[in-house]
Amino acid sequence: MLPFPRAHYYVGAFLIATFAAFWPSYFAVLKESSFANHLHGITATLWIVLIMAQNWTIHNRKRSAHKWLGLSSLALIPFFTVGGLLTTQNMVTGDGIFTQMFGIRLSPADLVATFLVCLFFALALRNRRNVHRHSRYMLATITLLIGPVVGRIVNNYVPGFVIMGPQDLPKFAEGVTIAVGFAVILLAIMVWRDYRNGRPTLPFTLALIGTLVMYSGFFVWGDSDAWRAVTQAYAAVPASVLWLVGMAMGIVAGAWGWQAGKRPKKRAAPAATIPLGNPTA
Repeated sequence: MLPFPRAHYYVGAFLIATFAAFWPSYFAVLKESSFANHLHGITATLWIVLIMAQNWTIHNRKRSAHKWLGLSSLALIPFFTVGGLLTTQNMVTGDGIFTQMFGIRLSPADLVATFLVCLFFALALRNRRNVHRHSRYMLATITLLIGPVVGRIVNNYVPGFVIMGPQDLPKFAEGVTIAVGFAVILLAIMVWRDYRNGRPTLPFTLALIGTLVMYSGFFVWGDSDAWRAVTQAYAAVPASVLWLVGMAMGIVAGAWGWQAGKRPKKRAAPAATIPLGNPTA
């Protein structure tokens, strides 16, 4: 039996939540957004749609469509990675009050998430002949988006946490705290369910650890002088270099995962030998 028969419904609901979360800051002001934000927004949205479509096709026995969607992911992942790197650079180079308060502290989460998406994607391809590992690693790629989505929903719609202007910006940290807590609890439940049911626990365990590492910067060390120096150096990197690095990360992740997941070639059976008898007879 294939795992997660209803996952496409949950991912579809998450897609709707993503639109609601980023409506005020992105979708409602598309003309004001930068190219980096457009690239990140488009590729992240397509990635969620891809995961939803892959789960739906395999559970409806449309294996050919599932295969082609998988191949399309090889083309999408490099642009998704570039979008993440460029958006992080925009976050640390802004001169607004949000950047000063939270942009630099959030940048570790974005950088770690970009790396982890490539890692989980590569592991999903490597394990594509094991449906339980493959599906979990693919779903793990979007669990990294739980924090940003839930946090913005809290700050956009939950009374007491809504940010109406600069005077409310401290509530952003409260939204992040709630979102990270929600993501950690959800992932811990998923790990426990897999353990209890005898399923692979490593994919969602890595997602849980990755989430904690992502936001350790926001809560612990992201405001340190050392990290601020790192972000200053990152801000000075030419966009063309980030393009090359992001494309390379995505291509390597796809190529390694695809190659590692190939069936091992069967060795040819040794040729039968004909006994020659006793040469001295």
